[in-house]
Amino acid sequence: MASEDTKSCKGCGATIYPEHIESGIAKQINGRLLCPHCVKEKQQAVADATDILEPISFESDDNASTKIDMSGTRIMTTEDTLGKGGAHDESQYKRPVDPRSSGACRCRTFHSKLSQGAIDFMDKQINDWLDRNHNIEIKFSTATIGMFEGKHTEPNLIMTLFY
Repeated sequence: MASEDTKSCKGCGATIYPEHIESGIAKQINGRLLCPHCVKEKQQAVADATDILEPISFESDDNASTKIDMSGTRIMTTEDTLGKGGAHDESQYKRPVDPRSSGACRCRTFHSKLSQGAIDFMDKQINDWLDRNHNIEIKFSTATIGMFEGKHTEPNLIMTLFY
């Protein structure tokens, strides 16, 4: 029989005693009280557990009011941020693209979250890339759904174009 001082883990339902909370082995993570075992699982799943265990603080000038710019001008594509020396710099490849051949010489992979807006944006990126590269002829493509790791691990549509 559990006493009135005990609590339940929101992850597995195990009993959490007051001494677990006082000693810090049971913790509140993302608003959920977790037992020592669930805390250990979270710490193993996240490379740097302090990112989720400690609040993020921002430095700001107390005298100035800080405003966050949420306008569309802050949205950038990878080419905007990486420029010509980015991950898809075509000049680094020695093998020439041959639109007449039946085989592919190169590939380019695009990925998108599984939402209508994100897929529309991926379509725009693919079409813009093809418009900028008139010498490219797509030979074949593959598409699959897979997990992408970022801030959160979530399923993505992954499309590889072979040209």
